[in-house]
Amino acid sequence: MNRAVFNFGIAALVALGLAVPATAQRDPAYEAARENGSIGEKPDGYLGIVGGGDGQLQKLVSDINLKRKQVYTNRASAEGSTVEQFAFTAGCNTISRTKPGEKYQAPDGSWKTRDSSPPVRDARCP
Repeated sequence: MNRAVFNFGIAALVALGLAVPATAQRDPAYEAARENGSIGEKPDGYLGIVGGGDGQLQKLVSDINLKRKQVYTNRASAEGSTVEQFAFTAGCNTISRTKPGEKYQAPDGSWKTRDSSPPVRDARCP
């Protein structure tokens, strides 16, 4: 991975606030799912369903992930990066910004609940 592109991608995500699409932040179902631990952030930059989930939750997560992929694709292309590199950078940032009580996926694939300590992130995260 080109380190300059990786670092620029991080700066771009922070500047643009791309951790969570703005429409998702206003969706009460999204907020409720985050608060009750039904969904969490994954290291690959996408949302995941923790445990099972009904069709409505699956649709919500799928819709948000499609929007994220569109953003990652556009930004990666503009910056000469791959979608996967850009999404990984986003995952690093969104996991670091989780709040106590929210779920995130650790590098080993297990779901963790954020407490007051820093989250467990991939060693390649800045």
